[in-house]
Amino acid sequence: MNKLGLLASTAAALATTVVATPAAEAQAQSIVLCSQTALRTAITQANAAPGPNTLLLAPGCTYNLTAPDNPGNGLPVITSDITITGSLLGTRNVIRRQSATAFRIFSVEGPNARLTLNSLTVRDGRSDSGGGGGIRSDDGGALTLNSVEVTRNLSATGGIGGGIYSTGALIVRNSTVSFNRSTNNAGGINSSGTATISNTTITGNTANDAGGGLEVRGSLNLTGSNVTDNASGTAAGGILSFALTGTITDTLIRGNTAAGDGSAGGGIRNQSGSTLTLERTTVFANRAVRDDGQGGGIANAGAGNTVNLRNSSVSYNYAGDDPGGILNDGGTVSLTATPVEENHPTNCTPSVIAGCAN
Repeated sequence: MNKLGLLASTAAALATTVVATPAAEAQAQSIVLCSQTALRTAITQANAAPGPNTLLLAPGCTYNLTAPDNPGNGLPVITSDITITGSLLGTRNVIRRQSATAFRIFSVEGPNARLTLNSLTVRDGRSDSGGGGGIRSDDGGALTLNSVEVTRNLSATGGIGGGIYSTGALIVRNSTVSFNRSTNNAGGINSSGTATISNTTITGNTANDAGGGLEVRGSLNLTGSNVTDNASGTAAGGILSFALTGTITDTLIRGNTAAGDGSAGGGIRNQSGSTLTLERTTVFANRAVRDDGQGGGIANAGAGNTVNLRNSSVSYNYAGDDPGGILNDGGTVSLTATPVEENHPTNCTPSVIAGCAN
């Protein structure tokens, strides 16, 4: 055999060896052609295959889902470990509902279900049963978003989580959750498991009830993010923290609106035994707009709730009734190097908060 033939033979043998290794199987990848049929087929095959599987979307493709794959869902339910990655070249990949029929885009179900989305847009989903207009993760499933836009999804008929509904582990990084809507709670995100959110913008979401941007139960670690211009029909225009232990760090909470009466909480409402710590966080120009609305910036609503603010600020918030800055209704609020100022009509009064004057 000449040298050229020997090199070719050796290369072929090496290629065969690489494909056969367990490591290669663990990194199985498939390219998904630009059609809803191809995407559904790829997910079905990945569910059935052992080990993690990565689906690479066709460059520049918008995957228009014109009918549900199964009741309530545009794509096959995720039951294994699947990563779906959009193209980094050219136009951003979009997966969207394009149908008069209501269905969400993704559903993740089961203890072995893990969905990771990278560099793509999920939009126009609609759920008329259960939560999660765009994405639902339930029954022990895990959901991770990296550089993902979740936008213009709807959870209707009493559902929660217009954009995202998660009961398990939720990780959101470098993403945008925008202009989603819920006819109940949580216009943007509803999480009742563990939520870790970083470098993410949650904006323009609305809830007919509470939690315009984000409703969290369980645990929250929110860092380096923006929660802006969200709205609720009752309480918590920006963030509703409910029976959780949470931290918010290096984050802007601005321009959120709550339209309910009483202790509404334009920026944040903390309730039901929650402990929430804000570090280097700005609560600015939020509103509780009804005449009897209170806590334009923060409402710590009820005994057993704790809000700790450190190296933060609460300013230029508005409420229809006292106070415009921070309402503390029988719980505990502590301020460390945190000015509360220029709120209307008062900063904290009639709440009793050490270090906070009118």
